[in-house]
Amino acid sequence: MRVIFATAAFLCLASLPAAGAITCADIPAAQKFVDGLKPGPNTTKAQAHLDAAKSAGNESKCVAELNEVNKYAGRSAAADKRMASRGTRRTRVLCADTLHQDRPGGSDYHGPPVAGCPRR
Repeated sequence: MRVIFATAAFLCLASLPAAGAITCADIPAAQKFVDGLKPGPNTTKAQAHLDAAKSAGNESKCVAELNEVNKYAGRSAAADKRMASRGTRRTRVLCADTLHQDRPGGSDYHGPPVAGCPRR
């Protein structure tokens, strides 16, 4: 039953005109979006496809290149988001205890002071 419903839903959606279809008029917005991405291989590919879209001879080639820009820019934005979320994680520091005096707060520790570890 689920397969029949999913197939029917797909056929209905496929027959509708795309409300947000990509056109060559979207090149400035795409360039602005790509410019805001961090450097990386997907950003480089997105920019290369954007340059190809700018120099495309017809609308269909331009739209095809902009679809590729969309694919690579989406991957790059997702990677940027993952990297930003990793930067907010806190790492747990192991402080000195009876057996590990070479850790922060221990008598044999010679590094900078660490917040949360007592000084000795």
